[in-house]
Amino acid sequence: MDEDTPAVELEDVSYTYAGAPAVHGVTLRIERGDFTAIVGPNGSGKSTLIKVILGLIKPDSGKVRVFGTDIEQFKDWRRIGYVPQVATGIHAMFPITVGEVVSHGRYTGFSPFEFWRRGNGADVDGVLQMVDMADFKRRRIGELSTGQQQRALIARALIRKPDLLVMDEPIAGVDVQGGEEVYMLLRQLRENGVTILIISHDVGTVMREAGTVACMNCTLLCHCPPQELTEEDLVQLYGFPVEVLHHGRHHDHHAHGEEAVRHDEFDQLTPHAHR
Repeated sequence: MDEDTPAVELEDVSYTYAGAPAVHGVTLRIERGDFTAIVGPNGSGKSTLIKVILGLIKPDSGKVRVFGTDIEQFKDWRRIGYVPQVATGIHAMFPITVGEVVSHGRYTGFSPFEFWRRGNGADVDGVLQMVDMADFKRRRIGELSTGQQQRALIARALIRKPDLLVMDEPIAGVDVQGGEEVYMLLRQLRENGVTILIISHDVGTVMREAGTVACMNCTLLCHCPPQELTEEDLVQLYGFPVEVLHHGRHHDHHAHGEEAVRHDEFDQLTPHAHR
């Protein structure tokens, strides 16, 4: 396969849910090795778009290709790792260990013997070490904090050694330290050539971490490096002016240009106070 072929390519993709357009006319190209974040308000079609890319739902119209192959013909699913939003409310006594959860990431068929294979292989140990969870291998998944559960799910996706990692709200419910640990891991994966696609409401962190940002509100409003986003783009996306919270101080999105968007301590966007 040509290395210039994008990891993900959508052409004029639309999908209707319950009679209403969830995704309309989206054309998007995600290059190999890129870190792309999909942002937008609730109900803007972000999760629907991910489901289309993963082949979980079929678009009403348009083309979807993964690594140059039409999604309907794509078979090499080991190349794709998926991390859903971390489950909340997992009972502490739920009888499955972290090692077993990770091991199940290797499962690609319908053999119950393969599915219930114990998580004691060297590959399981390796990915747990990668996400700093080796000491938790034999702990029940329900005993862990939300951030630890999320890292276990990331390890589950990484055991396939994917070329594309897709994540839905990777730090939802995770504390600040846990969130930084997740993004540190994503930086390492990107340095190793893994293409990363995430959905996130944490717009400030996304602007610091991502290589490109795709702004979704049913349609794709823009797809560009974060420093190229304008105040007008964000108003169009969220429906109101926004500004940056930076160490507890307010800074207009446009006030300091690229530095305001790319600063390492860029935290989040908030509705602009009307004066």
